[in-house]
Amino acid sequence: MAARANSFASRFVEGLRYRGREGQLAYFGQRLAGLGTLLFLAIHIVDTSSVYFGQLLGLPDLYAHAIDIYRLPIFMLGEIVLVAALFYHGINGLRIILHDTFPHWWNKGFERQSFYKVAALTLLMWLPAAFLMARSLYIHSLCASCAAEAAAAAAPTVAEIAARTNLAITLVPIAFIVILGVLAVGGTLSAPPAPRRAAVVRRTFDTYVWQFMRWSGLLLIPLAWIHVVIQDVLIGVHAINLDFVALRLATVGWRLYDIALLGFAFGHGMLGLRNIVNDYVTHPGWNRALHWGLLIGWIVITAIGAVAVLGGVQQPA
Repeated sequence: MAARANSFASRFVEGLRYRGREGQLAYFGQRLAGLGTLLFLAIHIVDTSSVYFGQLLGLPDLYAHAIDIYRLPIFMLGEIVLVAALFYHGINGLRIILHDTFPHWWNKGFERQSFYKVAALTLLMWLPAAFLMARSLYIHSLCASCAAEAAAAAAPTVAEIAARTNLAITLVPIAFIVILGVLAVGGTLSAPPAPRRAAVVRRTFDTYVWQFMRWSGLLLIPLAWIHVVIQDVLIGVHAINLDFVALRLATVGWRLYDIALLGFAFGHGMLGLRNIVNDYVTHPGWNRALHWGLLIGWIVITAIGAVAVLGGVQQPA
Protein backbone atom coordinates (compact mmCIF):
# COMPACT_ATOMS: atom_id res chain seq x y z
CA MET A 1 0.00 0.00 0.00
CA ALA A 2 2.79 2.40 0.96
CA ALA A 3 4.64 1.62 -2.27
CA ARG A 4 1.54 2.36 -4.36
CA ALA A 5 0.97 5.62 -2.47
CA ASN A 6 4.60 6.64 -3.04
CA SER A 7 4.30 5.76 -6.74
CA PHE A 8 1.17 7.92 -7.09
CA ALA A 9 2.81 10.80 -5.21
CA SER A 10 5.99 10.58 -7.31
CA ARG A 11 4.04 10.67 -10.58
CA PHE A 12 2.06 13.67 -9.35
CA VAL A 13 5.20 15.54 -8.25
CA GLU A 14 6.94 14.73 -11.53
CA GLY A 15 3.97 16.18 -13.38
CA LEU A 16 4.25 19.40 -11.36
CA ARG A 17 8.01 19.64 -11.95
CA TYR A 18 7.71 19.14 -15.69
CA ARG A 19 8.38 22.40 -17.49
CA GLY A 20 5.95 22.34 -20.39
CA ARG A 21 5.31 26.09 -20.40
CA GLU A 22 2.00 27.13 -22.00
CA GLY A 23 1.04 23.59 -23.02
CA GLN A 24 1.41 22.32 -19.47
CA LEU A 25 -0.51 25.28 -18.04
CA ALA A 26 -3.36 24.66 -20.48
CA TYR A 27 -3.34 20.95 -19.55
CA PHE A 28 -3.52 21.60 -15.80
CA GLY A 29 -6.10 24.35 -16.27
CA GLN A 30 -8.32 22.07 -18.34
CA ARG A 31 -8.26 19.32 -15.74
CA LEU A 32 -8.76 21.58 -12.72
CA ALA A 33 -11.61 23.45 -14.43
CA GLY A 34 -13.19 20.15 -15.45
CA LEU A 35 -12.95 18.65 -11.96
CA GLY A 36 -14.43 21.76 -10.35
CA THR A 37 -17.27 21.87 -12.86
CA LEU A 38 -17.99 18.15 -12.40
CA LEU A 39 -18.15 18.50 -8.61
CA PHE A 40 -20.59 21.38 -8.88
CA LEU A 41 -22.62 19.56 -11.53
CA ALA A 42 -23.07 16.47 -9.35
CA ILE A 43 -24.22 18.62 -6.42
CA HIS A 44 -26.44 20.72 -8.68
CA ILE A 45 -28.19 17.66 -10.15
CA VAL A 46 -28.98 16.30 -6.70
CA ASP A 47 -30.16 19.59 -5.20
CA THR A 48 -32.28 20.47 -8.24
CA SER A 49 -33.92 17.03 -8.09
CA SER A 50 -35.33 18.04 -4.71
CA VAL A 51 -37.94 19.99 -6.72
CA TYR A 52 -39.56 16.65 -7.54
CA PHE A 53 -38.43 14.34 -4.75
CA GLY A 54 -39.18 16.88 -2.01
CA GLN A 55 -42.83 16.95 -3.03
CA LEU A 56 -42.86 13.18 -3.48
CA LEU A 57 -41.58 12.72 0.08
CA GLY A 58 -43.92 15.32 1.55
CA LEU A 59 -41.15 17.93 1.97
CA PRO A 60 -42.30 20.82 -0.25
CA ASP A 61 -39.76 23.25 1.26
CA LEU A 62 -36.74 21.03 0.51
CA TYR A 63 -35.85 22.84 -2.72
CA ALA A 64 -36.23 26.25 -1.06
CA HIS A 65 -33.75 25.20 1.63
CA ALA A 66 -31.34 23.90 -1.03
CA ILE A 67 -31.46 27.10 -3.08
CA ASP A 68 -30.98 29.22 0.06
CA ILE A 69 -27.54 27.64 0.44
CA TYR A 70 -26.53 28.98 -2.98
CA ARG A 71 -27.54 32.47 -1.86
CA LEU A 72 -24.88 32.55 0.85
CA PRO A 73 -22.01 34.91 -0.06
CA ILE A 74 -19.39 32.15 -0.02
CA PHE A 75 -21.39 30.08 -2.50
CA MET A 76 -22.10 33.09 -4.71
CA LEU A 77 -18.35 33.80 -4.85
CA GLY A 78 -17.83 30.14 -5.70
CA GLU A 79 -20.29 30.43 -8.59
CA ILE A 80 -18.37 33.40 -9.97
CA VAL A 81 -15.24 31.22 -10.02
CA LEU A 82 -17.28 28.35 -11.47
CA VAL A 83 -18.36 30.48 -14.44
CA ALA A 84 -14.69 31.29 -15.14
CA ALA A 85 -13.85 27.58 -15.01
CA LEU A 86 -16.73 26.72 -17.33
CA PHE A 87 -15.76 29.35 -19.89
CA TYR A 88 -12.09 28.31 -19.79
CA HIS A 89 -12.90 24.60 -20.05
CA GLY A 90 -15.15 25.20 -23.04
CA ILE A 91 -12.82 27.54 -24.92
CA ASN A 92 -9.72 25.44 -24.29
CA GLY A 93 -11.71 22.31 -25.17
CA LEU A 94 -12.63 23.94 -28.48
CA ARG A 95 -8.93 24.62 -29.05
CA ILE A 96 -8.19 20.93 -28.39
CA ILE A 97 -10.91 19.84 -30.81
CA LEU A 98 -9.52 22.16 -33.51
CA HIS A 99 -6.03 20.77 -33.05
CA ASP A 100 -7.33 17.19 -33.10
CA THR A 101 -9.22 17.91 -36.31
CA PHE A 102 -6.28 19.71 -37.93
CA PRO A 103 -3.19 18.04 -36.43
CA HIS A 104 -0.88 19.71 -38.96
CA TRP A 105 -1.56 22.98 -37.08
CA TRP A 106 0.48 21.71 -34.14
CA ASN A 107 3.74 23.55 -33.68
CA LYS A 108 5.44 25.30 -30.82
CA GLY A 109 4.56 28.81 -31.93
CA PHE A 110 0.90 28.10 -32.61
CA GLU A 111 0.56 26.25 -29.29
CA ARG A 112 1.84 29.27 -27.39
CA GLN A 113 -0.33 31.65 -29.41
CA SER A 114 -3.41 29.48 -28.82
CA PHE A 115 -2.85 29.42 -25.07
CA TYR A 116 -2.87 33.21 -24.81
CA LYS A 117 -5.90 33.40 -27.08
CA VAL A 118 -7.76 31.04 -24.75
CA ALA A 119 -6.74 33.09 -21.70
CA ALA A 120 -7.81 36.38 -23.32
CA LEU A 121 -11.12 34.99 -24.62
CA THR A 122 -11.92 33.47 -21.22
CA LEU A 123 -11.28 36.80 -19.54
CA LEU A 124 -13.42 38.70 -22.06
CA MET A 125 -16.29 36.24 -21.59
CA TRP A 126 -15.99 36.10 -17.81
CA LEU A 127 -15.60 39.77 -16.85
CA PRO A 128 -19.16 40.89 -17.81
CA ALA A 129 -20.61 37.79 -16.13
CA ALA A 130 -18.50 38.34 -13.02
CA PHE A 131 -19.61 41.97 -12.85
CA LEU A 132 -23.32 41.08 -12.99
CA MET A 133 -22.93 38.26 -10.45
CA ALA A 134 -20.82 40.42 -8.12
CA ARG A 135 -23.43 43.18 -8.38
CA SER A 136 -26.12 40.69 -7.37
CA LEU A 137 -23.98 39.56 -4.44
CA TYR A 138 -23.52 43.16 -3.34
CA ILE A 139 -27.15 44.28 -3.46
CA HIS A 140 -28.50 41.10 -1.84
CA SER A 141 -25.85 40.37 0.78
CA LEU A 142 -23.60 43.37 1.40
CA CYS A 143 -25.62 46.54 0.84
CA ALA A 144 -27.80 47.46 3.82
CA SER A 145 -29.70 50.18 1.90
CA CYS A 146 -30.48 48.14 -1.24
CA ALA A 147 -33.61 46.38 -0.02
CA ALA A 148 -35.89 47.78 -2.74
CA GLU A 149 -33.38 47.08 -5.50
CA ALA A 150 -32.79 43.56 -4.15
CA ALA A 151 -36.53 42.85 -4.04
CA ALA A 152 -36.98 43.99 -7.63
CA ALA A 153 -34.02 41.93 -8.82
CA ALA A 154 -35.31 38.85 -7.02
CA ALA A 155 -38.76 39.02 -8.59
CA PRO A 156 -38.49 39.38 -12.39
CA THR A 157 -41.71 39.08 -14.34
CA VAL A 158 -42.39 36.26 -16.80
CA ALA A 159 -41.78 38.71 -19.65
CA GLU A 160 -38.41 39.74 -18.16
CA ILE A 161 -37.40 36.10 -17.74
CA ALA A 162 -38.35 35.40 -21.36
CA ALA A 163 -36.40 38.43 -22.59
CA ARG A 164 -33.26 37.44 -20.68
CA THR A 165 -33.59 33.86 -21.89
CA ASN A 166 -33.86 35.01 -25.50
CA LEU A 167 -30.83 37.26 -24.98
CA ALA A 168 -28.73 34.32 -23.78
CA ILE A 169 -29.93 32.09 -26.63
CA THR A 170 -28.90 34.81 -29.09
CA LEU A 171 -25.56 35.87 -27.58
CA VAL A 172 -24.04 32.47 -26.79
CA PRO A 173 -24.08 31.07 -30.38
CA ILE A 174 -22.64 34.36 -31.65
CA ALA A 175 -19.88 34.16 -29.03
CA PHE A 176 -19.22 30.54 -30.01
CA ILE A 177 -18.74 31.44 -33.68
CA VAL A 178 -16.49 34.40 -32.85
CA ILE A 179 -14.36 32.29 -30.48
CA LEU A 180 -14.04 29.53 -33.08
CA GLY A 181 -12.87 32.07 -35.64
CA VAL A 182 -10.32 33.65 -33.29
CA LEU A 183 -8.88 30.26 -32.32
CA ALA A 184 -8.59 29.26 -35.98
CA VAL A 185 -6.58 32.36 -36.92
CA GLY A 186 -3.01 31.29 -37.57
CA GLY A 187 -3.93 27.81 -38.75
CA THR A 188 -3.15 26.92 -42.34
CA LEU A 189 -6.05 26.48 -44.74
CA SER A 190 -4.17 23.87 -46.74
CA ALA A 191 -5.09 20.22 -46.41
CA PRO A 192 -2.92 18.11 -44.11
CA PRO A 193 -0.31 15.97 -45.80
CA ALA A 194 -1.64 12.54 -46.64
CA PRO A 195 -0.05 9.69 -44.68
CA ARG A 196 2.23 7.46 -46.70
CA ARG A 197 0.37 4.41 -45.53
CA ALA A 198 -3.13 4.38 -44.11
CA ALA A 199 -3.08 2.64 -40.76
CA VAL A 200 -5.98 0.39 -39.81
CA VAL A 201 -6.86 1.15 -36.21
CA ARG A 202 -8.91 -1.33 -34.22
CA ARG A 203 -11.74 0.43 -32.45
CA THR A 204 -11.90 -0.13 -28.71
CA PHE A 205 -14.00 1.28 -25.88
CA ASP A 206 -11.41 4.02 -25.41
CA THR A 207 -11.82 4.97 -29.08
CA TYR A 208 -15.51 5.59 -28.51
CA VAL A 209 -14.76 7.45 -25.27
CA TRP A 210 -12.41 9.76 -27.16
CA GLN A 211 -15.04 10.38 -29.84
CA PHE A 212 -17.77 11.02 -27.25
CA MET A 213 -15.56 13.46 -25.36
CA ARG A 214 -14.92 15.46 -28.52
CA TRP A 215 -18.49 15.52 -29.87
CA SER A 216 -20.15 16.02 -26.48
CA GLY A 217 -17.64 18.76 -25.65
CA LEU A 218 -18.49 20.58 -28.87
CA LEU A 219 -22.22 20.31 -28.13
CA LEU A 220 -21.86 21.28 -24.48
CA ILE A 221 -20.27 24.65 -25.18
CA PRO A 222 -23.59 26.24 -26.25
CA LEU A 223 -25.74 23.95 -24.06
CA ALA A 224 -23.91 24.56 -20.79
CA TRP A 225 -23.13 28.22 -21.47
CA ILE A 226 -26.76 29.07 -22.24
CA HIS A 227 -27.86 27.36 -19.02
CA VAL A 228 -25.30 29.18 -16.87
CA VAL A 229 -25.77 32.57 -18.53
CA ILE A 230 -29.55 32.39 -18.05
CA GLN A 231 -29.69 31.09 -14.50
CA ASP A 232 -26.52 32.41 -12.87
CA VAL A 233 -25.82 35.63 -14.75
CA LEU A 234 -28.92 37.21 -16.30
CA ILE A 235 -31.53 35.96 -13.82
CA GLY A 236 -29.47 35.15 -10.76
CA VAL A 237 -29.78 32.75 -7.87
CA HIS A 238 -32.01 35.10 -5.84
CA ALA A 239 -34.69 34.94 -8.54
CA ILE A 240 -34.61 31.14 -8.80
CA ASN A 241 -37.49 29.53 -6.92
CA LEU A 242 -40.07 26.78 -7.30
CA ASP A 243 -42.24 28.93 -9.57
CA PHE A 244 -39.30 29.60 -11.90
CA VAL A 245 -38.51 25.88 -12.13
CA ALA A 246 -42.18 25.04 -12.71
CA LEU A 247 -42.33 27.62 -15.51
CA ARG A 248 -39.23 26.14 -17.12
CA LEU A 249 -40.30 22.49 -16.84
CA ALA A 250 -43.80 23.25 -18.12
CA THR A 251 -42.29 23.46 -21.61
CA VAL A 252 -41.44 20.21 -23.42
CA GLY A 253 -38.56 21.91 -25.22
CA TRP A 254 -36.84 22.92 -21.98
CA ARG A 255 -37.33 19.44 -20.54
CA LEU A 256 -35.62 17.94 -23.58
CA TYR A 257 -32.91 20.59 -23.26
CA ASP A 258 -32.33 19.71 -19.60
CA ILE A 259 -32.22 15.97 -20.34
CA ALA A 260 -29.68 16.55 -23.14
CA LEU A 261 -27.61 18.77 -20.86
CA LEU A 262 -27.78 16.18 -18.08
CA GLY A 263 -26.79 13.28 -20.32
CA PHE A 264 -23.98 14.95 -22.21
CA ALA A 265 -22.56 17.11 -19.40
CA PHE A 266 -22.45 14.50 -16.66
CA GLY A 267 -21.32 11.76 -19.05
CA HIS A 268 -18.57 14.04 -20.37
CA GLY A 269 -17.44 14.88 -16.85
CA MET A 270 -17.43 11.30 -15.58
CA LEU A 271 -15.48 10.06 -18.60
CA GLY A 272 -13.02 12.90 -18.05
CA LEU A 273 -12.64 11.73 -14.45
CA ARG A 274 -12.10 8.21 -15.77
CA ASN A 275 -9.19 9.50 -17.86
CA ILE A 276 -7.64 11.05 -14.75
CA VAL A 277 -8.06 7.75 -12.87
CA ASN A 278 -6.30 5.94 -15.72
CA ASP A 279 -3.41 8.43 -15.59
CA TYR A 280 -2.77 8.16 -11.85
CA VAL A 281 -4.12 4.77 -10.69
CA THR A 282 -2.14 2.06 -12.46
CA HIS A 283 -2.83 -0.85 -10.09
CA PRO A 284 -5.29 -3.09 -12.02
CA GLY A 285 -7.47 -3.88 -9.01
CA TRP A 286 -7.84 -0.30 -7.80
CA ASN A 287 -8.27 0.96 -11.34
CA ARG A 288 -11.08 -1.53 -12.00
CA ALA A 289 -12.76 -0.75 -8.67
CA LEU A 290 -12.71 2.99 -9.38
CA HIS A 291 -14.11 2.41 -12.87
CA TRP A 292 -17.03 0.49 -11.37
CA GLY A 293 -17.53 3.21 -8.77
CA LEU A 294 -17.64 5.87 -11.47
CA LEU A 295 -20.11 3.82 -13.50
CA ILE A 296 -22.42 3.31 -10.51
CA GLY A 297 -22.18 6.99 -9.56
CA TRP A 298 -22.94 8.04 -13.13
CA ILE A 299 -25.99 5.76 -13.32
CA VAL A 300 -27.40 6.79 -9.92
CA ILE A 301 -26.97 10.55 -10.31
CA THR A 302 -28.12 10.56 -13.94
CA ALA A 303 -31.22 8.56 -12.97
CA ILE A 304 -32.00 10.98 -10.13
CA GLY A 305 -31.73 13.96 -12.47
CA ALA A 306 -33.72 12.35 -15.29
CA VAL A 307 -36.57 11.28 -13.00
CA ALA A 308 -36.76 14.79 -11.55
CA VAL A 309 -36.86 16.43 -14.99
CA LEU A 310 -39.53 14.04 -16.26
CA GLY A 311 -41.53 14.30 -13.03
CA GLY A 312 -41.43 18.07 -13.03
CA VAL A 313 -43.05 20.26 -10.41
CA GLN A 314 -46.32 18.97 -9.03
CA GLN A 315 -48.24 22.11 -8.16
CA PRO A 316 -50.69 21.69 -5.26
CA ALA A 317 -54.33 21.47 -6.29
